[in-house]
Amino acid sequence: MREFVFTVEYEKGVDEVMDLFIENPGLHSKTMAIHATSESMWRLDRLTGPTDVLESFDDIIESVTHCKGVKGMCGAPVVEWDFEVLSSTPDGRIVYSFREEGDGVHSIPHIAAKHIGDGLLMQAERRGSQYQWRLLIDEDDTVGEIYEEVHDALSDDLSLSVQRISEPECWLEDGFGSDGLPPEQQAALEAAVEYGYYETPRRNTVQEISNKLDVPNSTLQYRLTRAEAWLAQQFVSDALGTEVEDRIDPAELEVSA
Repeated sequence: MREFVFTVEYEKGVDEVMDLFIENPGLHSKTMAIHATSESMWRLDRLTGPTDVLESFDDIIESVTHCKGVKGMCGAPVVEWDFEVLSSTPDGRIVYSFREEGDGVHSIPHIAAKHIGDGLLMQAERRGSQYQWRLLIDEDDTVGEIYEEVHDALSDDLSLSVQRISEPECWLEDGFGSDGLPPEQQAALEAAVEYGYYETPRRNTVQEISNKLDVPNSTLQYRLTRAEAWLAQQFVSDALGTEVEDRIDPAELEVSA
Protein backbone atom coordinates (compact mmCIF):
# COMPACT_ATOMS: atom_id res chain seq x y z
CA MET A 1 0.00 0.00 0.00
CA ARG A 2 1.05 3.57 -0.67
CA GLU A 3 -0.02 6.88 0.81
CA PHE A 4 -1.28 9.68 -1.43
CA VAL A 5 -1.22 13.04 0.38
CA PHE A 6 -2.59 16.21 -1.19
CA THR A 7 -3.92 19.57 -0.01
CA VAL A 8 -6.67 21.90 -1.16
CA GLU A 9 -5.93 25.51 -0.21
CA TYR A 10 -8.76 28.01 0.20
CA GLU A 11 -8.82 31.73 -0.39
CA LYS A 12 -10.68 33.74 2.23
CA GLY A 13 -14.33 34.33 1.42
CA VAL A 14 -14.87 31.11 -0.55
CA ASP A 15 -16.26 28.93 2.23
CA GLU A 16 -17.79 30.16 5.49
CA VAL A 17 -16.55 27.21 7.54
CA MET A 18 -13.01 27.37 6.16
CA ASP A 19 -12.97 31.12 6.79
CA LEU A 20 -13.25 30.33 10.50
CA PHE A 21 -10.11 28.17 10.26
CA ILE A 22 -8.29 30.86 8.29
CA GLU A 23 -9.15 33.55 10.83
CA ASN A 24 -8.29 31.37 13.85
CA PRO A 25 -4.95 29.48 13.62
CA GLY A 26 -5.71 27.68 16.88
CA LEU A 27 -8.71 25.89 15.37
CA HIS A 28 -7.89 22.38 14.17
CA SER A 29 -9.99 19.53 12.79
CA LYS A 30 -9.01 15.92 12.13
CA THR A 31 -11.13 12.96 11.13
CA MET A 32 -11.56 10.11 13.56
CA ALA A 33 -13.37 8.08 10.89
CA ILE A 34 -14.55 8.80 7.37
CA HIS A 35 -16.48 6.55 4.98
CA ALA A 36 -17.74 7.27 1.50
CA THR A 37 -19.43 5.79 -1.51
CA SER A 38 -19.82 7.43 -4.90
CA GLU A 39 -23.10 8.93 -3.62
CA SER A 40 -22.82 9.65 0.11
CA MET A 41 -20.34 10.32 2.90
CA TRP A 42 -20.43 10.02 6.68
CA ARG A 43 -17.68 10.91 9.10
CA LEU A 44 -16.57 11.72 12.65
CA ASP A 45 -14.34 14.74 13.22
CA ARG A 46 -12.51 15.92 16.32
CA LEU A 47 -12.17 19.70 16.57
CA THR A 48 -9.98 21.55 19.05
CA GLY A 49 -9.60 25.26 19.61
CA PRO A 50 -10.45 28.23 21.83
CA THR A 51 -13.90 28.14 23.41
CA ASP A 52 -15.27 31.20 21.63
CA VAL A 53 -14.08 29.93 18.25
CA LEU A 54 -15.74 26.55 18.77
CA GLU A 55 -18.96 28.33 19.70
CA SER A 56 -18.72 30.27 16.44
CA PHE A 57 -18.17 26.97 14.63
CA ASP A 58 -21.37 25.59 16.20
CA ASP A 59 -23.34 28.60 14.96
CA ILE A 60 -21.88 28.55 11.44
CA ILE A 61 -22.30 24.82 10.84
CA GLU A 62 -25.86 24.93 12.17
CA SER A 63 -26.65 27.72 9.73
CA VAL A 64 -24.86 26.20 6.72
CA THR A 65 -26.41 22.74 7.06
CA HIS A 66 -29.89 24.28 6.85
CA CYS A 67 -29.13 26.53 3.88
CA LYS A 68 -30.38 25.69 0.42
CA GLY A 69 -27.99 25.88 -2.50
CA VAL A 70 -24.88 24.68 -0.64
CA LYS A 71 -22.35 23.09 -2.98
CA GLY A 72 -19.64 20.54 -2.31
CA MET A 73 -15.93 21.18 -2.76
CA CYS A 74 -16.07 20.25 -6.45
CA GLY A 75 -19.36 21.97 -7.25
CA ALA A 76 -22.07 19.31 -6.90
CA PRO A 77 -25.12 20.54 -4.92
CA VAL A 78 -25.59 19.16 -1.42
CA VAL A 79 -29.04 17.54 -1.33
CA GLU A 80 -28.89 16.26 2.25
CA TRP A 81 -26.65 17.24 5.17
CA ASP A 82 -27.14 15.94 8.70
CA PHE A 83 -24.89 17.20 11.48
CA GLU A 84 -24.75 16.40 15.19
CA VAL A 85 -22.34 17.27 18.01
CA LEU A 86 -21.72 14.00 19.86
CA SER A 87 -19.38 15.42 22.49
CA SER A 88 -18.74 18.99 23.59
CA THR A 89 -16.12 20.45 25.96
CA PRO A 90 -14.90 24.04 26.27
CA ASP A 91 -11.88 23.21 24.08
CA GLY A 92 -13.15 20.41 21.87
CA ARG A 93 -15.92 18.85 19.85
CA ILE A 94 -16.59 15.44 18.33
CA VAL A 95 -19.04 15.85 15.48
CA TYR A 96 -20.90 13.45 13.22
CA SER A 97 -22.03 14.39 9.72
CA PHE A 98 -23.75 12.68 6.84
CA ARG A 99 -23.91 14.19 3.36
CA GLU A 100 -25.28 13.39 -0.06
CA GLU A 101 -24.58 15.38 -3.22
CA GLY A 102 -26.57 15.72 -6.42
CA ASP A 103 -25.52 15.74 -10.06
CA GLY A 104 -22.09 17.08 -10.98
CA VAL A 105 -18.52 16.39 -9.96
CA HIS A 106 -18.69 15.24 -6.36
CA SER A 107 -16.43 16.17 -3.45
CA ILE A 108 -13.12 14.42 -2.77
CA PRO A 109 -14.42 11.47 -0.69
CA HIS A 110 -16.92 10.56 -3.41
CA ILE A 111 -14.28 10.87 -6.14
CA ALA A 112 -11.88 8.69 -4.17
CA ALA A 113 -14.60 6.09 -3.57
CA LYS A 114 -15.40 5.98 -7.28
CA HIS A 115 -11.79 5.24 -8.25
CA ILE A 116 -10.67 3.13 -5.29
CA GLY A 117 -13.91 1.25 -4.60
CA ASP A 118 -14.59 -0.96 -1.60
CA GLY A 119 -12.02 -0.79 1.17
CA LEU A 120 -11.38 2.94 0.81
CA LEU A 121 -9.39 4.38 3.73
CA MET A 122 -8.81 8.10 4.05
CA GLN A 123 -8.03 10.83 6.55
CA ALA A 124 -8.67 14.56 6.44
CA GLU A 125 -7.27 17.47 8.43
CA ARG A 126 -8.11 21.18 8.45
CA ARG A 127 -6.00 24.03 9.76
CA GLY A 128 -5.71 27.60 8.50
CA SER A 129 -6.40 27.79 4.78
CA GLN A 130 -5.44 24.16 4.15
CA TYR A 131 -7.65 21.10 3.88
CA GLN A 132 -5.32 18.10 3.64
CA TRP A 133 -6.33 14.61 2.53
CA ARG A 134 -4.55 11.26 2.88
CA LEU A 135 -5.60 8.18 0.92
CA LEU A 136 -4.30 4.62 1.05
CA ILE A 137 -3.95 3.25 -2.48
CA ASP A 138 -2.54 0.12 -4.07
CA GLU A 139 -2.29 1.30 -7.69
CA ASP A 140 -0.33 4.34 -8.85
CA ASP A 141 -2.69 4.77 -11.81
CA THR A 142 -5.44 5.63 -9.34
CA VAL A 143 -3.47 8.66 -8.13
CA GLY A 144 -3.49 10.31 -11.53
CA GLU A 145 -7.20 9.66 -12.03
CA ILE A 146 -8.15 11.14 -8.66
CA TYR A 147 -5.82 14.11 -9.04
CA GLU A 148 -7.08 15.01 -12.51
CA GLU A 149 -10.75 14.80 -11.57
CA VAL A 150 -10.30 16.89 -8.42
CA HIS A 151 -8.03 19.42 -10.14
CA ASP A 152 -10.38 19.94 -13.07
CA ALA A 153 -13.41 20.39 -10.78
CA LEU A 154 -12.01 22.92 -8.30
CA SER A 155 -12.98 26.56 -8.69
CA ASP A 156 -10.39 29.26 -9.35
CA ASP A 157 -10.49 30.20 -5.64
CA LEU A 158 -9.13 26.79 -4.61
CA SER A 159 -5.68 25.40 -5.39
CA LEU A 160 -4.47 21.80 -5.30
CA SER A 161 -0.98 20.61 -4.38
CA VAL A 162 0.49 17.13 -3.92
CA GLN A 163 2.74 16.53 -0.92
CA ARG A 164 3.86 12.96 -1.54
CA ILE A 165 3.15 9.47 -2.82
CA SER A 166 5.09 7.18 -0.52
CA GLU A 167 5.01 4.45 2.07
CA PRO A 168 2.13 5.07 4.53
CA GLU A 169 4.28 6.79 7.16
CA CYS A 170 1.59 9.03 8.62
CA TRP A 171 -0.78 6.14 9.26
CA LEU A 172 1.97 4.39 11.19
CA GLU A 173 2.80 7.57 13.09
CA ASP A 174 -0.84 7.93 14.11
CA GLY A 175 -0.55 4.48 15.66
CA PHE A 176 2.26 5.74 17.92
CA GLY A 177 -0.35 6.98 20.31
CA SER A 178 -0.85 10.72 19.76
CA ASP A 179 -4.61 10.16 19.73
CA GLY A 180 -4.29 9.02 23.34
CA LEU A 181 -3.55 12.59 24.38
CA PRO A 182 -6.44 14.78 25.47
CA PRO A 183 -7.44 17.00 22.51
CA GLU A 184 -6.26 20.15 24.27
CA GLN A 185 -2.75 18.79 24.80
CA GLN A 186 -2.56 17.45 21.25
CA ALA A 187 -3.60 20.85 19.89
CA ALA A 188 -0.94 22.54 22.06
CA LEU A 189 1.79 20.27 20.66
CA GLU A 190 0.64 20.80 17.09
CA ALA A 191 0.62 24.57 17.54
CA ALA A 192 4.09 24.50 19.12
CA VAL A 193 5.46 22.60 16.12
CA GLU A 194 3.63 24.81 13.62
CA TYR A 195 5.00 28.02 15.18
CA GLY A 196 8.55 26.74 15.48
CA TYR A 197 8.78 26.34 19.23
CA TYR A 198 10.95 23.23 18.86
CA GLU A 199 13.21 24.70 16.19
CA THR A 200 16.74 25.97 16.88
CA PRO A 201 16.63 28.89 17.29
CA ARG A 202 12.98 29.08 18.32
CA ARG A 203 10.74 31.09 16.05
CA ASN A 204 8.18 31.73 18.81
CA THR A 205 8.10 31.46 22.60
CA VAL A 206 5.22 29.93 24.55
CA GLN A 207 4.03 33.46 25.35
CA GLU A 208 4.01 34.44 21.67
CA ILE A 209 2.17 31.25 20.68
CA SER A 210 -0.40 31.70 23.44
CA ASN A 211 -1.07 35.22 22.14
CA LYS A 212 -1.63 33.86 18.63
CA LEU A 213 -4.01 31.18 19.92
CA ASP A 214 -5.75 33.50 22.41
CA VAL A 215 -5.02 31.00 25.20
CA PRO A 216 -3.57 32.03 28.59
CA ASN A 217 0.19 31.54 28.72
CA SER A 218 -0.01 29.40 31.86
CA THR A 219 -2.63 27.14 30.28
CA LEU A 220 -0.59 26.55 27.13
CA GLN A 221 2.60 25.93 29.13
CA TYR A 222 0.81 23.42 31.33
CA ARG A 223 -0.61 21.52 28.34
CA LEU A 224 2.76 21.41 26.60
CA THR A 225 4.52 20.18 29.73
CA ARG A 226 1.95 17.43 30.34
CA ALA A 227 1.96 16.38 26.66
CA GLU A 228 5.77 16.25 26.57
CA ALA A 229 5.82 14.15 29.75
CA TRP A 230 3.33 11.69 28.25
CA LEU A 231 5.26 11.45 24.98
CA ALA A 232 8.49 10.77 26.88
CA GLN A 233 6.79 7.94 28.77
CA GLN A 234 5.45 6.55 25.47
CA PHE A 235 8.88 6.69 23.86
CA VAL A 236 10.62 4.84 26.66
CA SER A 237 7.91 2.20 26.85
CA ASP A 238 7.05 1.75 23.15
CA ALA A 239 10.18 2.64 21.24
CA LEU A 240 12.71 1.15 23.65
CA GLY A 241 10.53 -1.68 24.90
CA THR A 242 11.06 -0.64 28.52
CA GLU A 243 8.30 -0.94 31.07
CA VAL A 244 7.72 2.32 32.88
CA GLU A 245 6.38 2.19 36.41
CA ASP A 246 3.45 4.41 37.30
CA ARG A 247 2.76 5.12 33.66
CA ILE A 248 0.84 8.34 33.10
CA ASP A 249 -2.81 8.06 32.14
CA PRO A 250 -3.41 10.85 29.57
CA ALA A 251 -6.98 11.28 30.74
CA GLU A 252 -5.66 12.32 34.15
CA LEU A 253 -3.18 14.87 32.86
CA GLU A 254 -5.60 17.57 31.75
CA VAL A 255 -7.00 19.52 34.69
CA SER A 256 -8.69 22.86 34.79
CA ALA A 257 -5.92 25.42 34.55
